[in-house]
Amino acid sequence: MLDFTKMDIAAVMSGVDPDGERYLSKFLKDYKTIFGGTVNPSCPKCLSNYLSKYKKAMAKTVINAENSGYKLHAKYENIPLEFGSPVLVNNTNLTDEYAEKLLKREHGEKLFSSIPEGGVKTKTKKTKAAPVAPTEKVETEHAAPVAPTEPKEDTDADEIL
Repeated sequence: MLDFTKMDIAAVMSGVDPDGERYLSKFLKDYKTIFGGTVNPSCPKCLSNYLSKYKKAMAKTVINAENSGYKLHAKYENIPLEFGSPVLVNNTNLTDEYAEKLLKREHGEKLFSSIPEGGVKTKTKKTKAAPVAPTEKVETEHAAPVAPTEPKEDTDADEIL
């Protein structure tokens, strides 16, 4: 993966990787994955703004990820933050806020290989209600008595005709 935070706008616009794919197309894919929405690749001013916004966001996530004690299991790298979310969470951009959202999922703690002490505090555990003891039958003066039913025997079709 390319590190666009160390590139200037000219390198992003004109650079090509060893496979012949332009840096610009890779950058715009990364940008859309993180921020969503549409981009305008033909507007130089817009591209410059995209790059600066990308650099600021990456600097913030790197700082937060270093301070975060959360670590995802390898098989959950690039998991969507929420259903339908364009934000894909991995150990590089994992922040405390992202981790708290992931922990709110059912079995969210299973996504993590490392959770800091007290990190599961936002997770609310569901408890099952205690079983209710059966109540006694109470007959009222308006209720008709119910005769106990006996199981019916199977009848042959010949007997019915």
